[in-house]
Amino acid sequence: MSKDNLEKIFDFLHLVESLKSTLRYNFTKSGRKESSADHSWRLSLMLFVLIKELNIEVDTEKSIKMALVHDLAEAITGDIDAVSMAEGKASKQDKQRLELEAMAKIKATLPQEIGQEIYSLWKEYDDASTKEAKCVKAVDKLETLTQLVEAGYKTYDKPQFIANYADKAVENFPELKEALAIIKRKLKEEFAKGNIPWEEKYDN
Repeated sequence: MSKDNLEKIFDFLHLVESLKSTLRYNFTKSGRKESSADHSWRLSLMLFVLIKELNIEVDTEKSIKMALVHDLAEAITGDIDAVSMAEGKASKQDKQRLELEAMAKIKATLPQEIGQEIYSLWKEYDDASTKEAKCVKAVDKLETLTQLVEAGYKTYDKPQFIANYADKAVENFPELKEALAIIKRKLKEEFAKGNIPWEEKYDN
């Protein structure tokens, strides 16, 4: 590796450091807002343990790499969350365009080979066309739902939205249905603590 490439790698690392302070919709159980870096770390850890425990037939290393890079665009765009899009405050098209532009900038920061690998992994995740991408997308939703359980019912301003948040992604990757059932049971308990109605359709 040339010194120039190493300099580029550190430029990249400095750029994505902002993920540590890019805040998401969720709270942690300590009461502070969760960051994109917090989420990406535990998503990667969840993939590592769930793939192994459930004997899921995907490339583990590729899946973890995909998890590590799946939100890199947010270092530039910030978090454009699902609630904002559902409420019409942001569109899926705008989110895709902004993230594509951001990833092109990030790719250009890096040495060519690693830049292309990171970009390709991110695009594969975004397209959700491979088994690894579908697995990561499903676990991504499970991690978010787990965080909501941990943060507790007092943080739920859109309970009807979160109850079925992971359903579609897990439907596309049914190997994770049992894991979703466990998380939903815990979420249902949080709803009960806050006297939030749990509708029959939430049990899909």
